[in-house]
Amino acid sequence: MRLAILGLGLIGGSIARALAVREPGAWHVTAWSRTPDGPRRAVEEGVVADAVSDATAAIAGADLVVLAASPAANLALVERLGPALAAAGGLLTDVTSVQAPIAARAAAVPGLRFVGGHPMSGRERRGYAAADAALFVDRPWVVLPGPRASGGDVDLVRRLARACGAHPLELEPGIHDRAVAAISHVPLLAAVALVEAAVSAPDWPVARSLAAQGWRDATRLARGDAELGAGILAMNASAIAEALRRYRHELERWQVRLDALVAAGDPAAAVPGLAADLARTAAHIEPAT
Repeated sequence: MRLAILGLGLIGGSIARALAVREPGAWHVTAWSRTPDGPRRAVEEGVVADAVSDATAAIAGADLVVLAASPAANLALVERLGPALAAAGGLLTDVTSVQAPIAARAAAVPGLRFVGGHPMSGRERRGYAAADAALFVDRPWVVLPGPRASGGDVDLVRRLARACGAHPLELEPGIHDRAVAAISHVPLLAAVALVEAAVSAPDWPVARSLAAQGWRDATRLARGDAELGAGILAMNASAIAEALRRYRHELERWQVRLDALVAAGDPAAAVPGLAADLARTAAHIEPAT
């Protein structure tokens, strides 16, 4: 199977590493990135077969092309390469965190077969150096068939997901984008807001010196790739804004409750009720089975 990966950063590089480790020899992988360091290193390590300096050359002869650049770059690549890929009969997939815009862009290219994809796994580190063959193991990989995709096309993207150790899950783009707004994109803004709120406090120098694991966990997403985060916010703004309103409502509810607790002047009496609410919330966190 001839596979082209456009963008060999964390996700694209992890796909390449996973295929090399889990199905050696089954995939002939050609890699391209805006910067050549990742693909060149991947060739040296035997992770990919070829590294090319031009995205058009990367897709030549490919059975499947994976767009693994930033959200905005992936949109531009669809427009730039879609007609040639459609003419050649290749199949296009991606790993974009927001699916409705890229699905619409792909559908607008005559004859282009597209099956959207979004592996639900990542970390704040970026670049090929952060790529991990085990990144997708036992994680959902959302599969979103386009209007011209055949059953065989969908099966091929599912095969890619399974080859990386993931579990394919089929969704519609709008449902996907609303879901990830709630569980991935609002948490990014929550981490950013938490940092900004802490930095603006008068005791920030002291607080910073005390920060430990809880702070690192809560602010991890704020340390991620700024270009990637900006693309996500811009492309999924409507769904994020709606999810953010729900989040703000919950924060305001807690604000009212804590203000009432202060006014009552009896912290000990409030502990049982607060504990019950926190325990009830914790029960929602475990993944669905």
